[in-house]
Amino acid sequence: MSTQLTADLEVAERDLIEHGYCLLHAVITQDQLNALRERLAAVIAQEREDGTAYIYDNDSQRVFNLQNKGREFVDILEHPVVLRLMESVLGYNFLLSSTHANIARPAGVRMHLHADQTFARPPWPPYALVANSMWMIDDFTEENGATRIVPDSHLLGRQPDYAAGEDNTETIPVCAPAGSVMVFDGRLWHQTGANVTENESRRGILNYYCRGYMRQQQNFFLGLNRDVLDNASPVMRRLLGWENYFALGLHDALPDPPV
Repeated sequence: MSTQLTADLEVAERDLIEHGYCLLHAVITQDQLNALRERLAAVIAQEREDGTAYIYDNDSQRVFNLQNKGREFVDILEHPVVLRLMESVLGYNFLLSSTHANIARPAGVRMHLHADQTFARPPWPPYALVANSMWMIDDFTEENGATRIVPDSHLLGRQPDYAAGEDNTETIPVCAPAGSVMVFDGRLWHQTGANVTENESRRGILNYYCRGYMRQQQNFFLGLNRDVLDNASPVMRRLLGWENYFALGLHDALPDPPV
């Protein structure tokens, strides 16, 4: 079953729990979306120019460590609506695991079907260890490579069985206008769709979170710019891992570790 675009947080939360994903409309203003577009376009161009861009799959591109590359990206990392939905899946004091952009270019092929917690050895527990959010910087359409999913697959509690041909399981595209956000359970089977347009790129920002006792995908203690930490709100410091989780993450009352 597919869910519908909604601005009702309770509906979104129910969809997320029952179907493994939800789709939120108008979470940010048009001005905020324009600022994200402008900043992301600048970073994409700069990394191509200086030779540090991660290019794959017929000129598609990934941009990593967005928390270091603009305040616009930090603001959506701690957006209260998305954080509330994350807490409903991941529980108390969850962490930011990573943040990056995925730019699907024309002629980009469909990604393999996967779940975001395939790092976890089976059997998986009956709850999500991670959850993700896709911020749609452009309109997501079936033609330009919108994320494709298998609704309710989070209830299977396992990754696809490739040997059994489950990589070819039927998927549906998650289509929505720019500015929308899809929040999804880390057990949900999904993939980047094929971009079959002639000249239309599809940009999305993936903010990925994990339970408070999980290791983060990005090592913020090594890779975080000092100014990001210095300007971080209490919520952002917690998301980055600068607070303890019960008896985890303790230290000997020393100053913050160097970045």
